[in-house]
This record gives sequence, structure tokens and C-alpha cells, in this order.
Amino acid sequence: MNDTTTTSPTASEEPAAGPGFTVPSRPDGWPDLLGRRPLTSTERADLRRALEDVEPEPAGTGPDPLFLAYLTIDGLDRESDPRKAMRLRGRILAAARSAAEQRRTRFDATPASVTIGIYGPDAGARITVLRVALAGLVGKHDLTVRDGPW
Repeated sequence: MNDTTTTSPTASEEPAAGPGFTVPSRPDGWPDLLGRRPLTSTERADLRRALEDVEPEPAGTGPDPLFLAYLTIDGLDRESDPRKAMRLRGRILAAARSAAEQRRTRFDATPASVTIGIYGPDAGARITVLRVALAGLVGKHDLTVRDGPW
């Protein structure tokens, strides 16, 4: 009989590093994912006190986070080839996602049009970026663009 025993590495022995990314560790043994030390209990208490002392802003003084700007693209039903129509809608959606940059969006589609809404205090500027990004596509496919969902 073969009697094989497995031993775990001790503190002085480190296992062989395999391929890939190695996460640095803190002195307490936990991984250092954020690149900083954890807060002590006194620092945490000081932070809580400082946050409690801050006066909240009265409602309506800051920019409206629910501001919504729209862009509607009409004339999508002129494309007779379904593959080309799907590709065109995909390009419009990709441009909308790029212009929105992780902001909340609204995307309403009908067979003839697509309406894109972008939320946020800078929604108007983002719609302008989207309009510029779609300018070549709109001209090539003879589409009409208007502000607003109506």
C-alpha cells in the first residue's frame, strides 16, 4: 500500500504562484482590494458624527435629477430589408448608450420611429451629443429627427 500524506504549506512556505493576477493582502490576512487600510472604530465614529452634523439641502435647490430630454428619430419604416432595419436600430441604440454614459435612459420604439430619453441634469447636452453622433446615419437613411416624444 502506498501511504501518501498531504501537507498544507506552513507560514514559512508559500504555495507556488500560478498564472494570473495576485491580490495583495493586508497584515491581518484579508485581501487589500481597495488599496487602503480599513477604518478603525474611532475613525468610523468620527465619520458618523461628521455625517450627522451636515445639514441636508432643502428640496428643490439643486439640479433636478429626474430631468429628462428626448430625441425622436422617424422614418425607420422606409427600410424594406428586415436585416438592414435591425442593424439601423442597433446602431441608433449603440449611439444612445454611448451618449448617455451610464445615465438612466428610456428607449421607446415603434415600427416607424425610435424615441430616446436621457435622464439627468446634463440630459440636454447628452441629447446634443447623440444628435451629432447620428448626423451621418440620419442623412444617409433620410430619417427625420425631432426633440421631444410627441
